[in-house]
This record gives sequence, structure tokens and C-alpha cells, in this order.
Amino acid sequence: MKIQKHKTTEFFITISLILLIMIAFLNLKRLHVKFQNKTGENIDSLVIGGKLIGNLKNGESTKEISFKEFLFDGSIPYEQISGNSNNKKLDKLHWSWCGTNINTKSEGFYYFDIKKALDEKGNPCLYLVQHNTKFFWEE
Repeated sequence: MKIQKHKTTEFFITISLILLIMIAFLNLKRLHVKFQNKTGENIDSLVIGGKLIGNLKNGESTKEISFKEFLFDGSIPYEQISGNSNNKKLDKLHWSWCGTNINTKSEGFYYFDIKKALDEKGNPCLYLVQHNTKFFWEE
């Protein structure tokens, strides 16, 4: 009887270890992103790539957030982003119109800055850029 119990326990331990290894492997294969607010203002109700980030104070960064995939235009992040700042809704700045380099990435680690600029109509909008880099129109 004790031999049977030992085999059952050994079986469950083996299955548990296999499941833990699979979960760890699948988690490592995902895309992990961290965001820093460099808009000069606090952002609330921040949503990036369909995920609710919540509130992000000016100058602060998020923890690592996992995404299945993230949209880029070439090597520049182009995922959907929106939030509120000073009681005003801020949407994504649409800076790319051709879409020939649009691609998605589903693995790796990225660190992006959230910045704010005016669109062609003068509305404030949010956009993403690699951490501590400038966009092609920034001075």
C-alpha cells in the first residue's frame, strides 16, 4: 500500500514540475514592456495596446507589463495609446500614414517613454518612443 502512495505522489510532483516549467517557458517567450511618463503631466485612465495601465504620475515608470504582441512602424512603437490629463482626453498621435513598415513583435523586452505632442489640428496627443531617445521631429 505504501509503494502505491509513493508512486502517486511521485507522479503528481513530476506533473507539477512539468507544468511549472511550461508556464515559465511560455512567460519568457512573451513581450515585456515598461513605460515611463515623460509628458510633463500626470496621466489617468492610461490604456496602451488595449490594456488598462491606470494612473501614471509624471516622471514615474510602470512595472513590466506582458503583451501578446505590440505594434511597431519599423522599429518605432506604434501601439494604440490613450489617457486623460488635466481633465482632457488624450488619444494616439497618428504620425505615420503609409503603413508600409507596420509590424508586430511578440517577444523581448522594451522600455518606452510616453510623450505628448500636438496633432495637425492643435489637439494634444500621446505617443511612444524608445526610452531616452528623441523622435525624428523632436529637437
